[in-house]
Amino acid sequence: FLGEEKVYYYGAGAPLAKGERGSVASLDTLSMRKGPPASGWRQPELPEVIAMLNYRLDPVRSNAAAYLQHLTFKNDKVKSDVRRLKGIPALVSMLDNPNREVHFAACGALKNISFGKDADNKIAIKNCDGVPALIRLLRKTRDQDLTEIITGTLWNLSSQDSVKMEIVDNALHALCDEVMVPHSGWERTTNGAGGGEENGKPRTPEWDTALTNTAGCLRNVSSERIEARRKLRECSGLVDSLMYIVQSQINCKELSNKLTENCICLLRNLSYHVHKEIPNFEAYDESKQANLGPAPSSQRAGCFSSRKGKGRCHRVTMDSCDVIPPRATPAKGYELLFQPEVVRIYTSMLKESHNLIVLEASAGAIQNLCAGRWTHGRYIRALMREEKGLVVVSELLDNTNDRVVRAMSGAIRNLAIDPHNKKLLGKYAVPYLVGDLPGGGQNQPVKALSEETVVSILSTLHELLGSDVEAAKTLRASQGIERLVLTNKDSNRSDREVRGAGLVLQSVWAHKELRRTLEKDGWRKTDFMVNLNPPKSDDNRLNGRHDDSTLPLIDKGWENIKISFTVSLYVHIKNTNTSHTDAYSTLDQRGRKNTLDKTLDAADQDSVQVDSDPMGTHFHNVA
Repeated sequence: FLGEEKVYYYGAGAPLAKGERGSVASLDTLSMRKGPPASGWRQPELPEVIAMLNYRLDPVRSNAAAYLQHLTFKNDKVKSDVRRLKGIPALVSMLDNPNREVHFAACGALKNISFGKDADNKIAIKNCDGVPALIRLLRKTRDQDLTEIITGTLWNLSSQDSVKMEIVDNALHALCDEVMVPHSGWERTTNGAGGGEENGKPRTPEWDTALTNTAGCLRNVSSERIEARRKLRECSGLVDSLMYIVQSQINCKELSNKLTENCICLLRNLSYHVHKEIPNFEAYDESKQANLGPAPSSQRAGCFSSRKGKGRCHRVTMDSCDVIPPRATPAKGYELLFQPEVVRIYTSMLKESHNLIVLEASAGAIQNLCAGRWTHGRYIRALMREEKGLVVVSELLDNTNDRVVRAMSGAIRNLAIDPHNKKLLGKYAVPYLVGDLPGGGQNQPVKALSEETVVSILSTLHELLGSDVEAAKTLRASQGIERLVLTNKDSNRSDREVRGAGLVLQSVWAHKELRRTLEKDGWRKTDFMVNLNPPKSDDNRLNGRHDDSTLPLIDKGWENIKISFTVSLYVHIKNTNTSHTDAYSTLDQRGRKNTLDKTLDAADQDSVQVDSDPMGTHFHNVA
């Protein structure tokens, strides 16, 4: 009997692995006799296994697919060989087989084949209509395990650019209708408002793995293009379900897991350019209105303290927020992306999450919503002040993670569009920004921050110091002058950093009332000169791609620049629409490069579904 031999055999493995799923296939279905019975057995070659996928008996087909799932586990060569031998079309055709063992095994094999760095495997699945086939199966099944495998396969496929719109066009509504809405806890009511609460508290989401997979898939495709974001925003129930899941995660204190991460990153992407991509966005456009003047001195209250005091913080808030009109009906769909309630969601994430990607995405969402001169951006900037969000964002500049620091810097710059916020941030955020500047012994940075992050910090400093002498005084008291001068004169720094530091120094010297104090400190006018020489061509590139995110801000002195730039986790996307934004917007581009690049942090290495081995009883995490 095969099970008594202490050797793994081709025909013995797959059925035993699927025993808990009720497999009734023969143990020797895939075994190949070699000569007479006494001479033993041999393992079939890969072409023979793939030929068995087209066999007329379902047990043979299901065993062949299950064994392919085992063979392709962490084996990129076998995956490529399966594709080369035309095994993928056969597996896709099996998804329509009514026999559960057949389509379950085929889906498991496709999940493994779609995982990894080889884009050709993903494209091959797409080219033989694998996405529509997966969706047909998803709509038919009520099996939780199978739903997890289907959504995991789609998550794997979504990391390939050329497959993203295929998923948006063919899978979006099914993923929403079959997974997100029914299993999130959110329910539609007769008036279209969100329901699904018990005792006033959201229920804990069910089917967490399927929800995580689905949110991860949609997170990837949402970074593709404006058309993808539009379709996702307008997909009935999607944004409602996402908000409901996130609120449930907050209530359950689950702010750092993968489900929360995928949902927050997806919400951040859907918030990208929301002020000019939603229907009827012109109704909210305030870019043509005159810029607000500085706040009256009586309203320059310190809202960073929890003390009520004389109610100054409340008055500052109401000056900007009392124009929020009451809604005749509850907000729903994409409107939920920019309602006042989202401020508390994102500030909760910033305060309590330990997941660095959640922190970065939450700040990115705030940055997106505060970008541009539009009505809801104005509301959210003021509400961030009311919810003490300015403190939280500023303190997170002290984080050691490069992407987190860059996200906080970008959010602060957009929050500073509000003159009240700008005054407060000039007092509170400047010391943290200074602490992130290069400095210390041997002209080394205190933190291992990238060039683009340092340039973002310099841009934000320039914004805060431009017309606020108190912010300039705070910078001086924080030893910011020393660090800026070191950066400005450091030959090891890039041209962008050198010129950026010089422009911030110039903005400090522009405050005439500070010059005598600066001279008493031993500084000379030449220390505040700006080097505006054209950048070296080599400095215009980052990781082999053109980076235009912050360079124009430095080259043009950051004077009246109206530019929207993307801050990507992996790559930069050139934004050709630079009209009336006056701020930054961010977009999560995790799907742009392979998400298992070993140069990434460990937390980033499971952004797509991992291989699964039917010989085991669990899915393996990426090492």
